[in-house]
Amino acid sequence: MSMPLDPTPLSPSTLLTRVEQLRDGLHAVRRTRRALLSVGVLLAVLVVAQTARLVFPSVAAMSWAVWGAVGLLLAGVMYLWRAPVAPDVARTALWVEERAGREPDFSLTTAIELLATRQPAGETLLAAASRVLERAPLREAITADKTTAWRGPAIFAVCCLLLLAIGATVSRGTTDTASVASSVRSGPAREAAAVSAPMGAWTIQVQPPAYTELPARTLGDVNNLTALRGSRVVLRGEGDPPMVALQRLAGDSSRAVSPVRADSTGTGWQTSVTATAAPLTLTLSRGGTRRLLVVEGRADSVPLVSLDAPARDSVFREARGVLPLIATARDDIGLSRASLELLVSSGEGERFTVKAITRGDTRWNASSHTRTVTLRSSLDLAALGLQPGDVVHLRAVARDGHPESTREFGSSETRAFRIARPAEYDSLAVEPAPPPEVDKSLMSQRMLLMLTEKLDKAQRRMARPEVVRESLRLARDQARLRLAVGDVVFQRLSGESSAEHAHAAGDGHDHGVELQGGKLAMSTSSTTGMLEEGNDSPVVAINQPLLEAYNAMWDAGRALEQGDPHAAIPPMKRALEAIERSRAASRLYLRGKPPQVIVDIAKVRLAGKDTGRVNVRSARVARPTGVAARDARLVQVAQLANSNVAAARDSLAVLRAESLVDAPAFAEALSRTLEAMSGGGDVTTRFVEARRVLGIVVRTRATTWSRGVVP
Repeated sequence: MSMPLDPTPLSPSTLLTRVEQLRDGLHAVRRTRRALLSVGVLLAVLVVAQTARLVFPSVAAMSWAVWGAVGLLLAGVMYLWRAPVAPDVARTALWVEERAGREPDFSLTTAIELLATRQPAGETLLAAASRVLERAPLREAITADKTTAWRGPAIFAVCCLLLLAIGATVSRGTTDTASVASSVRSGPAREAAAVSAPMGAWTIQVQPPAYTELPARTLGDVNNLTALRGSRVVLRGEGDPPMVALQRLAGDSSRAVSPVRADSTGTGWQTSVTATAAPLTLTLSRGGTRRLLVVEGRADSVPLVSLDAPARDSVFREARGVLPLIATARDDIGLSRASLELLVSSGEGERFTVKAITRGDTRWNASSHTRTVTLRSSLDLAALGLQPGDVVHLRAVARDGHPESTREFGSSETRAFRIARPAEYDSLAVEPAPPPEVDKSLMSQRMLLMLTEKLDKAQRRMARPEVVRESLRLARDQARLRLAVGDVVFQRLSGESSAEHAHAAGDGHDHGVELQGGKLAMSTSSTTGMLEEGNDSPVVAINQPLLEAYNAMWDAGRALEQGDPHAAIPPMKRALEAIERSRAASRLYLRGKPPQVIVDIAKVRLAGKDTGRVNVRSARVARPTGVAARDARLVQVAQLANSNVAAARDSLAVLRAESLVDAPAFAEALSRTLEAMSGGGDVTTRFVEARRVLGIVVRTRATTWSRGVVP
């Protein structure tokens, strides 16, 4: 009987490689066991969440995303905590010898330790190690280890998965039963069912006004939205109709509007509201939970129009030549009409004519949604038949598709082109310049007088609010013209161009005029030499009528602001007569840049008044009541964010909606805070920024306001 031959000894590298491969296989078994345990933990958390949602209705408000995040966190902790470490090759060799079937002689372990440390191993030792490696049933041993390591975690995960399936079946059956029961309930029974079921998610559809011809847009489960005024906002949800409360916010106050109810649609519920100028808040409650929706109404902006060419006013010696006309109009939704308007005035004194001309009139359909257009045309001065002294006023106008009758149209700045009179060139040849402000004031004052007389005749047939609105518009034009006349006066006297600068006695300025009760008067303490020349001096003769015109315009503006166009006509006529006297006071027409005034230092040195007393410090203005109230509410919301994130977010949304009208910067800061609260983490910096926008930052004890994911 022959004895079995010993296997051929393995080479050192082959022996070490086979043991390392065996080590990697054992480590993979341990990692898989840890992964199965983590999956089981995640499924166990979902089982707990499902059970809590079935037993406790208040917990149903928490979304599955929150529970899933908690489960993933615990599963990750389970996988990383005491994670298995790959065994070294010496322990793997010892594991092989334990399963070789004989008393271990540690030949394989000794050989692997020597090879792992790059030390030589004898032939006898390598032969003994090879016999141990060939004799051990490695495949059966690894299979047994897998069964032992994976059995428990796999059974745990499968049980959790079965519980989830059973819970889903029970939840679906409960929902179906509630749906069947709600279909046969009516009256108080239906309202009771609505209170018992908690609020869930909703979908929102925004339908713009019909004149915009814009498509409806569908939003997801959002808590605030911005819509065009007049848009219909439709909310849809599942289950029974909830209780709805609607409020309109106006600054720091709010008031309830017409009641809104949610109707059943067979598959759920639906309610709608129309976006208004003031923000709206809809509070929906059901099953002990409450949700808030903020609807912000955005106004349809007036078209923005700019006149690109000609770029400035001009004076022409002769009425000939062609001017290119270029204007640009923009609108947020779409333009419906745009054109270039020209107003040609001819004549002088009380005998003049006005002719209106329209160029480049273009119209568009609302369905085209034309948002930006460029109007191009030309103006042939010779074709207009202009005479010396005629003035052409040019502007661009544009309208959008808004159907409201009182809707304003967009207009550009006005350009003026005048044909010079022959007498203007008999005194001095100077650099050409735009028409003088006095001539422009004469034309504008005459037009304002005509419009005021027309309004005075028509006010018997008009409603009082419309008369007041038109009168205020004329008052604004009269104020702009008054400031232009004042600029002419101060530019001639002192080189300044601001009629609204404070010029009171003893203010340290020497301009020759003083501001008294909104009107201008000649200064009796002037050191400019204006009065020293006498009342017949050219300086007084030119500026005295302009001062009379300025004061008359002030009286006319006051009457127009009070909605009394009839009382504004006499002072407007006095202003027109005064401007005409100012034009006739001097035949020298300056067309270039006025000379720079050089100060006589020797004359003005030590001319100021110094009493040697320091001015009394003015009293500080008290903090507005509204600002203090908003700051207190902001602090309360920040404190509430630590305990109830959903309630804090709703309170912050209402505060933001109330601040949209009179505090837009504060509302923008609150918007950034709401975005940060939805992201999760610390929002202390955002709350501090919002308080800084209010201008109220008080150092207090250190507090951290945490934020969480809002369901």
